[in-house]
Amino acid sequence: MFEFLLSYRHTSTTEIREILEEVLTKVLKGNYNEFSSDEIKQMIVFNHQRLGKEEIEDDDNKYQNIILGFTLELPEETEEAQTTLDEFSQALLDTISDSHLVKFEDSLLVADLTRWADEIFTLEMKLRRVLTLIYFHAYQDSDPYELLKDEKEQPMAKDKPERKQMKTAVDNQFFHLTFSQYVNLNTRPDPKIGDLLKNICNSANYDTLYREINRKPIEDEDDVNFLAGLKERMGAIEKMRNCVAHNRRPSRRVVEDYENARPLLKNLLDNYLNKWTWRELGEGES
Repeated sequence: MFEFLLSYRHTSTTEIREILEEVLTKVLKGNYNEFSSDEIKQMIVFNHQRLGKEEIEDDDNKYQNIILGFTLELPEETEEAQTTLDEFSQALLDTISDSHLVKFEDSLLVADLTRWADEIFTLEMKLRRVLTLIYFHAYQDSDPYELLKDEKEQPMAKDKPERKQMKTAVDNQFFHLTFSQYVNLNTRPDPKIGDLLKNICNSANYDTLYREINRKPIEDEDDVNFLAGLKERMGAIEKMRNCVAHNRRPSRRVVEDYENARPLLKNLLDNYLNKWTWRELGEGES
């Protein structure tokens, strides 16, 4: 089922239902579908109509702007349903001059977005698991709800997540970052004058001060390499995630980039987790 709004110029000779049925018949046949004329009539249902003002053209012909809302219901057995839908939309615009068409509810898009949403959910949860593993290790004696205390990136919400909220939801600060923020982790904010003066006072010598100023939140070499590797893969995932979040169809380029990046990110996460496969204490490093 697909919902449309069509804006067009209606004249005394415009038979809008006939035009819709003729265009649909043509694209259905072009995609190996054979339906009777009665079946095709039932596929198009008019829902709304808003009439605009009447105008007179230079040749004294009258026309009226009309906004028509209609539903297109394609049977389950329709062959090449996506192609049929795309060609129907384009053919309708080509057939009706000075028209504009917008598609809203779209069963095929819902199915695609649901699949992509499931994939992205799995990826992001695994990413949060890896990040938590990294930061728990780096901040073993710190507040587990303040893992980003040394990070430039912070939750963007106006009302920052509080400890009680995160404890109740059984999550942490990583659940409140956006995709674009993950790639900037392990970057400290520029030091404030007060913090800089405090570091100078607490440092025994220049080398100690230099190390503190240049210290990264995460210093383990493998963890640093993992965080750096996110930058190459997250952009394409984020673009697809934005389409899913805002219920719009991604372009072919976005889909292709996502399909290429998703297995790379999955492998990066799986390889990292495989390093820390559970073993009985005493069998290896404790």
